[in-house]
Amino acid sequence: MAENLTDSPQGALHKRVPFMAKVLAVILVIMVVLFFLQWYLITELFSFAAGLMKSQLIQQAPDGVDTAAIIATFNRVEQAMLAMPLSYLRGQVRLRKVKIAIDYASKANEDGLWSAEEINTLLKMTDAAVGFKGEKR
Repeated sequence: MAENLTDSPQGALHKRVPFMAKVLAVILVIMVVLFFLQWYLITELFSFAAGLMKSQLIQQAPDGVDTAAIIATFNRVEQAMLAMPLSYLRGQVRLRKVKIAIDYASKANEDGLWSAEEINTLLKMTDAAVGFKGEKR
């Protein structure tokens, strides 16, 4: 006499596999959505911080600082941010250099004023952090 497959443990396993596959598929979709949401929020946060820094440097820039250089540097930062995570994976953006530039900016601005040398050094550090080597002359 043939055994009914639904009564055997294998039959129960056959019923559970599609259910587990559906649960795993739903979890995968949720994780992908959360990944893109997190990616979007991080890039928006960094873009907001870069825009804030750009406007602060332009407003406080003393003589000897080229405003166009500030704008060009932060445009390169925004372009690198839009290309994340590929710019990081290609080695264009170096997070260690970004952290060093942020630490330098906070120490340089402890007195609340920027000198031309501090701003120019910060721009060079920021350019290096996003992989900009400088113009060939």
